[in-house]
Amino acid sequence: MRTVGLLLVLLASGGCRSAGPDPAGGGGSSTGDSTGGGVAAGASGGGTGALGGGGASATPTPKYHPPPGFESCVHADVNAACSDGWCKLPPSCFVMGSPETEWERGRDTETQTAVTFTHWIEMQQEELTRGDWSSITGEAAPGADACQDADCPVAMVSWWDGVQVANLLSQNKGLPACYEPVGCSGTLGQDLACTGVADPAKSVYECEGYRLPTRAEIEYAARAGTISTFYSGDITEAGQLSTCVKDEALEKIGWYCSNSGNRPHPGGRLGANGFGLFDLIGNLSEWTNEGQHYESSPGGQNPRGGVGTWTDRLRFGGQYDGWNYLARTASLLSAPWGARGNQGGFRLVRTLPD
Repeated sequence: MRTVGLLLVLLASGGCRSAGPDPAGGGGSSTGDSTGGGVAAGASGGGTGALGGGGASATPTPKYHPPPGFESCVHADVNAACSDGWCKLPPSCFVMGSPETEWERGRDTETQTAVTFTHWIEMQQEELTRGDWSSITGEAAPGADACQDADCPVAMVSWWDGVQVANLLSQNKGLPACYEPVGCSGTLGQDLACTGVADPAKSVYECEGYRLPTRAEIEYAARAGTISTFYSGDITEAGQLSTCVKDEALEKIGWYCSNSGNRPHPGGRLGANGFGLFDLIGNLSEWTNEGQHYESSPGGQNPRGGVGTWTDRLRFGGQYDGWNYLARTASLLSAPWGARGNQGGFRLVRTLPD
């Protein structure tokens, strides 16, 4: 088994671009399919913020739905309906993506578009923890180097580990499995690898078991009715892209290069959003259900529920050693589905029956 740097790719400037060292100057090692090194940083090509700007603003102010031009997209009421570590989110219309004026946005992958969900979901209130892993799998959790308590988020997990844990939780709860991996070998949490899933075009929205969230679902959950860069306010622009700038809005809600001490933290220590969810922004980058796409954000009703066949999978939410612009709510990262790194974890979601 090799030790290599986890490759994360920011989809920006109309494509993918990896660059440079870990933004925190360190970061954990990773194992898996990735052969690159470091956290990738993409230039946007789409935002209008000047690189020469910067400096913290006054008290950040969140902006709320709807964005200009999307007045007909009516957002559901935002309430924290959470119990036993799970939060219920209602059907709703919301606008995915970022405005053209947002600093360091992805030009071709963050076009604002209206999305309508027709189903309720429940989502884990925090990233899946080491304690959750042990309870679901009966095995010790991987990734204990930097945060070893039971309430620390589990790291060093591949997309395949997330899929298998989702299936195991469904089995434990007497629910149908949402994934049927094929061509699998190796051990869960160590070197589990598969070649794909059966029926990759089938929509996971229709499954009542546990699964990874789609890109649209996790952005909807993270925004919680807001349209600002973060649910706590807009981003602080940096003088240089390679500088870890203190971001007044992000400090309140997410662990990133400025406040994390270059390590992940137990869940729920910073501010929740309106749905009662923690750490969707910062801490660990989270696997989503779908593969990497180069075209603009998909809109419409219940978009992109299929797993597909892309080997690079989308990840969401920035990470503890990442710059502030990597944690933007509309930002997209990706990594090979077999990659494992100290910066990556996941949380589970379930479509609730009517």
